Amino acid sequence: MIPLALKLIAPRLRAFFELVVRLRLLNFLMQGDYTDGQLAEASGFGQANVSKHLAVLRDVDSAPVSPRMD
Repeated sequence: MIPLALKLIAPRLRAFFELVVRLRLLNFLMQGDYTDGQLAEASGFGQANVSKHLAVLRDVDSAPVSPRMD
């Protein structure tokens, strides 16, 4: 039972790491639709970093994010 619980909790715990970055990205997304590249430019974070954070948010359904390419 414990391994199953950890498997279910792990994605949500990962979403809390680097919370400040993810909150900034979510703030941009609340204002409109952005591609990964547009979010990277607007936030000042690298595109690979933005993509990583958006993937974590998608995994826990915390953001209205859909995978798109620039």
